[in-house]
Amino acid sequence: MIHYLWLIVSVLLGAAGQVLMKWGVSLPKPAGAGLLSWSNMAASWPIAAGLACYGLSSVFWLFALKKFPLSTAYPMVSMGYILVMLLGFYLFQESLSMQKWFGAAFISFGVLLIARA
Repeated sequence: MIHYLWLIVSVLLGAAGQVLMKWGVSLPKPAGAGLLSWSNMAASWPIAAGLACYGLSSVFWLFALKKFPLSTAYPMVSMGYILVMLLGFYLFQESLSMQKWFGAAFISFGVLLIARA
């Protein structure tokens, strides 16, 4: 049962990493700071936290891969797409069109089919 937890935590940390990095690049920058640069990104804690989440996600992913076939585990990562879509709506006021809802439904249905195989 713990291998499911490794897979779920990996997906959650990956989604958290995406949200934190989006937040970091969306923060207002001081005048003259320029566009994206390594020094600006390194000084932004949400970006650093997002990258750390990605690193931890990879560790949990490795544990999950020891227990699941790759062809079963990898499609589960797509559930992170749906989570990020919802978090983008709630945290960044991004739009949620019917097309996005249909896409999320197709992803969910596909993951369910693969998980049951």
